[in-house]
Amino acid sequence: AQVRNVKKVVIHRGYKRSDMTNDIALMQLDRPVLCSSYVQLACLAEPTLSVSVLRNCWIAGWGATTARSLDSADHLQQAKVKLIDLQLCNSTDWYGGEVHSYNLCAGYPQGTIDSCK
Repeated sequence: AQVRNVKKVVIHRGYKRSDMTNDIALMQLDRPVLCSSYVQLACLAEPTLSVSVLRNCWIAGWGATTARSLDSADHLQQAKVKLIDLQLCNSTDWYGGEVHSYNLCAGYPQGTIDSCK
């Protein structure tokens, strides 16, 4: 295993804790990692890509691993998920208007894995 310390965190300048707007950050590590079959570079989409036309995506983070949990994961989690229509995501049975147009709603209609809190 490769262990690195975070040297610097750059939080999005538009981040708002109150509604989690722009909840993304960059982390600079104290030294480079060695790429292997387990450690790989992240792929970034072309600026011209329209994400809304995609069907599947990958999510990653240290968020809660069970519903309504306040605890975060000790290790980076990842999952392949399906993009979900924003109207369905904001229906009263789901997130009731809490997902904004600048967010992506991703997961599975039956639950189990999603990108929301």
